[in-house]
Amino acid sequence: MLEFKFPDVGEGIHEGTIVKWRIKEGDEVKSDQVLVEIETDKAIVEIPSPRAGIIAKTFHAEKEIIKVGETLVAITDKGEVYSPTSSAVAATITPTVEVATPDKGPGVVGSIDASNTEIPKAKISARAEISALSTSGRPETSALNSSVSIKILPGTRNLAAKLKIDITKITGTGPNGMITDADILSAKTSTSTFAPMTSASGTTTTTTQPKTFPGSVTITPYKGIRKVIGDHMVESHTRTVPVTHFDTIDITKLFNKREVEKVAAVQQNIKLTFLAYIVQAVTQTLKEFPIINSELNESSQEIITKNYYNIGIAVDTEDGLFVPTIKDADKKDLYTIAQEIVSLAEKAKAKKLTPQDMSGGTFTITNYGSIGGDFATPIINYPESAILGLGKIKDSFILDAATKQLTPTKTMGLALTFDHRLIDGAVAARFVNAVALKLQL
Repeated sequence: MLEFKFPDVGEGIHEGTIVKWRIKEGDEVKSDQVLVEIETDKAIVEIPSPRAGIIAKTFHAEKEIIKVGETLVAITDKGEVYSPTSSAVAATITPTVEVATPDKGPGVVGSIDASNTEIPKAKISARAEISALSTSGRPETSALNSSVSIKILPGTRNLAAKLKIDITKITGTGPNGMITDADILSAKTSTSTFAPMTSASGTTTTTTQPKTFPGSVTITPYKGIRKVIGDHMVESHTRTVPVTHFDTIDITKLFNKREVEKVAAVQQNIKLTFLAYIVQAVTQTLKEFPIINSELNESSQEIITKNYYNIGIAVDTEDGLFVPTIKDADKKDLYTIAQEIVSLAEKAKAKKLTPQDMSGGTFTITNYGSIGGDFATPIINYPESAILGLGKIKDSFILDAATKQLTPTKTMGLALTFDHRLIDGAVAARFVNAVALKLQL
């Protein structure tokens, strides 16, 4: 008999929603046969059976949330009587009732990524301490109270202090119970907005009260992909110092070149978009401005400059915004980049992206101009240091200084949001100028 638990599918995923059971109790299954489809904060994953046998019991209904490490199914041999263990019984979750289907509108820009987490482990402390890693990598200890043992990195502790989160009230989901950034952000979103009250015994308590509205409302659960997007945006907002540099560039020559080259691309079944040219130009320019392709490790107080170029492409889907990455973009030609853009976008919309598709980005591009709009202030895809926003291509006129004549042109707005702790304004401006020159041919 095997009680098969929801496995760690990687990239910090710690829970998912049961989308569809592909089996039912009593079914005979083969090894590697798909048991269930689970929607994580990155994509829908198919979970295969680890062995052949009979499905004695399923522990969660469709639309329920299941955490990594909770029991999915019990698999027995033929004729074997299943007797649930205490851990399997405890893992069963009472079905929840949703008032409305979660919003499937487009989200703000940012990859859907969370800190690496593990299953919370029970902790019994014989003495009071907070274990934290110092910048030297050695543990620090400080007294707190007689019943709390907390592990937390300095950067995460700083985040908690900034958000005014009491870390003694948080159960860490990281390795060995370590508190992660995701735990802090989750605690922030669940904190009551009502003032604390003091009981007769002097103990401070927090009360929550239902909010009333003067008219009819529709209540939608804030969870799943939408919540992960929101948490990531809060993290970016609180952990970077964002500034946005704007510019308008002339892409008339590029527009005309693409009109010719897309015909040849179609003959090879390739959809050649302007985005492919921009990915190529940005990748080349990142080599000239390595600080743009870096991140700040707050825990170790180090700037990490990346000598590889994985370009994230924001893809708008019915379920939110995904940012798959084009790996080693500097080693790929224009047509290969164009093919990958289309392939990744199709996978995102079909919910077929893998954790590997979503990981390892060094710089992100978001093309809000394809929907409409000249400029925006895109949010940095933390922990990256910058993100480039593309406006729509417009028919414009430029005044020729010599002839005083108006010349028709094609223009596009660029918006580079950057972390001012790492990147100076002058460097950001020069980076955009360099990208523009490459696009102006």
